[in-house]
Amino acid sequence: MYNLRKEPIRGICMEMCPKSEIMLREKERLLHILEMVPGTQKCPVADKEKMVKSFSRSAAGKQILDPRDLRPPQVLLKTVNYLLDNILKNNNVPWHITYHFIMDRLRAIRQDLVIQSTSVTVTESICILQPIVRFYAYSAYRLCEEPISNFDPHINQTHLQECLKRLLCLYDEWDYLSEFKVKKQSCIPLRELERVRPTFEALYLILNLGNSTPLLRVLNFSKDKRRGIIELAILVSLNYSKNNYVKLGRLIDKLPVLLQAVAVIHLPEIRRRAFQTMSVAYNSKNSTFPLELLQNLLLYEDVECVNKDCIYYGVQCTERNAVFVKSDFNYSKTVVQPTHLRFIDDGFKKGDLSDLILNG
Repeated sequence: MYNLRKEPIRGICMEMCPKSEIMLREKERLLHILEMVPGTQKCPVADKEKMVKSFSRSAAGKQILDPRDLRPPQVLLKTVNYLLDNILKNNNVPWHITYHFIMDRLRAIRQDLVIQSTSVTVTESICILQPIVRFYAYSAYRLCEEPISNFDPHINQTHLQECLKRLLCLYDEWDYLSEFKVKKQSCIPLRELERVRPTFEALYLILNLGNSTPLLRVLNFSKDKRRGIIELAILVSLNYSKNNYVKLGRLIDKLPVLLQAVAVIHLPEIRRRAFQTMSVAYNSKNSTFPLELLQNLLLYEDVECVNKDCIYYGVQCTERNAVFVKSDFNYSKTVVQPTHLRFIDDGFKKGDLSDLILNG
């Protein structure tokens, strides 16, 4: 029988991990290497300062509504900061292991947030979700070259979409409260909210290229709200739909680095469509197209990468040129895996990664 509670639930656990869970996981040897006292791998000992509540599905007979096991919003935000600063920067384990640890603990944070939703303010939820969205967006690029055994892009995409859509709903709720001048408790200044929001609206567009729903959302904004980065993202979305690969490359180059990273996840599909289009438009065995120009238009690292994709899709190549013939293009080939690009890697190295993900 379900325990239906009328009063709002508010957590009272003031640590990143409830004491009961620390004791249980230490006893059952369920400690993650990033939570152990160094050198105790053979007989794991919990470092209580590093313990973070793990995600656990609700099950019959299991009480997940106990306030003693729920962390209030200020503790959830503190935990997000710890994960995306201290843990994100660690070099003790491969990055995909760090990713899975952070992802699991962020799921637990989101679970606590949902359970307490009736007692958490809009801005508290926004403060918690914004860095989580940035983390998933960054991870999609950072781990795009990893094998499926280390990183599942579909699962990451699912979490990213869920968090981003919830964040946009919270922005809409904020607008509604503002319109009716409802008094709001805010953990972030209004100017800060207005500074970072366009990035997430633009991210929704870039993440869902080819989907009309995000485009319709921003086209309903006033002209003032559509300026800057949102206007640029609209152009990216429109030119993707038009298959204008020439403009797409130029527009992606103008985006902030995090949005560039998300945009290049689409590059393999953009390139495939470009090769398919050019096989029809330049259909001739007697004419050629410079590989170096293709490299610049489609944001390849070098001519060798262009040549590799041309061969994969059946486009014939000479030493410096591609020969597009309609009948040669191999339509049965699936889209290749995304790869890192030097200019994006350099962009991330220019600043502090944790600061970018936590503060934008």
